[in-house]
Amino acid sequence: MERATDLLQLRAHLPVGAYPVVENWLRRNPVKVRIARTRATKLGDYRVATRTLPHRISVNEELNKYGFLVVLIHEFAHYVTFQKYKRHEPHGQEWKAEFKRMMRPFMTREVFPADLLHALEHHLEDAPSSSCTDHHLMRILRRYDRDPKPFLEELRESTIFRFNQKLFVKGPELRTRYRCRCLNDRRIYLIDRMAEVHVEQPMQTRRAS
Repeated sequence: MERATDLLQLRAHLPVGAYPVVENWLRRNPVKVRIARTRATKLGDYRVATRTLPHRISVNEELNKYGFLVVLIHEFAHYVTFQKYKRHEPHGQEWKAEFKRMMRPFMTREVFPADLLHALEHHLEDAPSSSCTDHHLMRILRRYDRDPKPFLEELRESTIFRFNQKLFVKGPELRTRYRCRCLNDRRIYLIDRMAEVHVEQPMQTRRAS
C-alpha cells in the first residue's frame, strides 16, 4: 500500500484538527502506520525496523477518533524515544517526556472536546503505560463511541457476558478485577473491571419449589 493511500485512510480515523500535524510526522519519518482489526489484548503497538521492514505502528480500527489519536501518539512516542535513546525503559521517564511533548500540539479545543481535554491534562501529569489503566480517561473516551459497550464494573453480579469470544458469569470483585466463571471451559478468570463486554442475558435466580 502506498503512503498516500495510508494517509487518506488515516485521515478518516482522526479529529479534523489533528490531521495536519500527524501528516507532517509521517512525511518526515520512515514509519508505516497500519489500521488493525480489533485486538482484545492491546489497542496499538510499535515495532522497531528490521533489515527488510520499516518502523511500524498499528492502531485498532474500532477506536473512536479521539481514542485513535491518543493511541497513535502513544506509539509514535515509542518510535521517537527509540530513535533518541535506543536503550530505555518501555514507559520510563524518557518515553513519558516524549509523549507529553508530542501531545502538546493537540491539546486544544480544535482537536479535543472540553471534557477530554481536562481528562488528558490529568492523564499527562504522570502518563501510565496504557490509556487503559487510566480509568477516568477511558470513561470519558467512551462517551464518543458510536456504539459504546458496558464496562464489566457496570454489570450486576451473576450477569452473563461475552468477552474475548467466550461466555462468562460475573462474580465478586477482587480489587481491580472480577472473579468470573467461564461457561465454555468452566475455569475461573480474573477480568479487569474496565473490560468492555457484551451482555448476553441476566442470570435467572432459581426459586425454591
